[in-house]
Amino acid sequence: MATKELIHIRITRIVPAARWRVIRMVTKVWEFAAHVPTIQQVEVIEKTRNVMKTKWRILVDGLPINWIEEDTLSLGQDAIHFRAVEGDLEEFKGTWKFLDHPEGTEVILDVYLSVGIPVIKDFAEEYVKTLVTKNFESILETLENRLISTRYTSFKKGNTHKIAGFGLLGHFYNFKHLEKGLKLLNPDYKLPSQEFLGKLFGAVPAFKMYEMNKFVSKTGDTTHGCIILCTFIPDMIVYDINSVYSKVVRACKLAEKSGVGIVTLGGFTSMVGEMLGRQISEDVDIPITTGNTYTTALAIDGVERAVQLLERVWKDLKVTVVGGTGDIGSGCARILAEKAKQVTVTGRTKSNLRSIRGELQKIRKAKIEATTDNKKAVKDADIVIAAANASSSILSFDWFKSGAVICDLGYPKNLSYKATKRKDVFVFSGGLASVPTPIDTGIIMGLPSSKVCYGCSCEAIILALEHRFENYSFGKGNIMPAKVDAIREMALKHGFELAPFFWADKIMECDDIEQVKKATCHA
Repeated sequence: MATKELIHIRITRIVPAARWRVIRMVTKVWEFAAHVPTIQQVEVIEKTRNVMKTKWRILVDGLPINWIEEDTLSLGQDAIHFRAVEGDLEEFKGTWKFLDHPEGTEVILDVYLSVGIPVIKDFAEEYVKTLVTKNFESILETLENRLISTRYTSFKKGNTHKIAGFGLLGHFYNFKHLEKGLKLLNPDYKLPSQEFLGKLFGAVPAFKMYEMNKFVSKTGDTTHGCIILCTFIPDMIVYDINSVYSKVVRACKLAEKSGVGIVTLGGFTSMVGEMLGRQISEDVDIPITTGNTYTTALAIDGVERAVQLLERVWKDLKVTVVGGTGDIGSGCARILAEKAKQVTVTGRTKSNLRSIRGELQKIRKAKIEATTDNKKAVKDADIVIAAANASSSILSFDWFKSGAVICDLGYPKNLSYKATKRKDVFVFSGGLASVPTPIDTGIIMGLPSSKVCYGCSCEAIILALEHRFENYSFGKGNIMPAKVDAIREMALKHGFELAPFFWADKIMECDDIEQVKKATCHA
């Protein structure tokens, strides 16, 4: 049958590996059955220098297809030609082509087939075309993942030049944030219903939003990276956590494809695995950090700076950590238990509260309290660190006493950004750093300027500058004072510092601080 009369399938893919590596892996067909879900059997029958005869069996959507094919490797053309010499299909042949590409190797696969069964020919050929396409796409997906995995395995064995740079994972924190981002890109865009937008947005896979080709440290050291948008908002976790988890894993895989050395799980991306009882680090090859250690360092630096500006003394202060059983909250509590008069931690689970309270009491400096009642805990607190993981605000400005310092680390915020008439409290968005190189993604990030970045993101950049590609902040309850001091020292070396105090859309000025000081004196 002439080629033009056959069904034609073309599949292309950019594989992030050298051409010779891709060709070598494609020719190792005897390994396919162990790695490609659709392939049940590949057996080498005969093999010469550049020709190989193989026996195949695939199973796609319950339909088995069997054939014997002859493969010819044409090194001069960087191609592999194949044709079935017998089997279930009337005709089956094609060519793999491998071309150099700036991101690795472009693989072009052309497949031609005919089923040839009378009566049901039209249906059968379209149906088999779909299944064969799925099979080859599965082969390419698996080959790419194996090549990427080999790169990270090689790095772990000491080949440090294999990976470099950082990946930052983020997400919109609620529907209003998503809608604001879309309107920024197109002010004339008429928003659809929230139901439609939510479903459509949830169907979109994670994607690379921004590429940063050069990030320069204060020392002159450079690195590079990418920002990847996980297409969910926290509310989606409640009704489809498995889908959200898959988006986070896919986002990490995109970072791997870029060849970066470490990825940070911003916002709720660090929590979905824990909620499912799964470790994302077991589903990906790239080193993972949550960025929580540097966020903790910035939170501590922020409240210490506020205490200094308000001319207060730590030994007289009561501290409340809302979300004190969480990773960042417990990290802050461990450090402040060495400084303050009293530390109260809040949380949702009494067993977790008992655990952190017992740990903090061993420090034997501050008085330690634990409660599930946030309102009661913050009412008399001089310092409040709000570090709870919540999809909406859980604290009210009415609860705080005059002169209170409130560091809100939430994403979304534990306190609502809505305007407040209170001028007698020192409230700021915590965990923010000034960066030595501006990061302008072109989308609203909830930050005052491109010169300010979230601590969780900064941690990955700092570690990339230090070539420390490791799971630095990972696993609940591992943020200890020594590790906080270490990341702070690395950050200062490269020009990362505590950002100016910022809340909602306003930088806190000296007059704002003076009003809080006066309120404290009259309290």
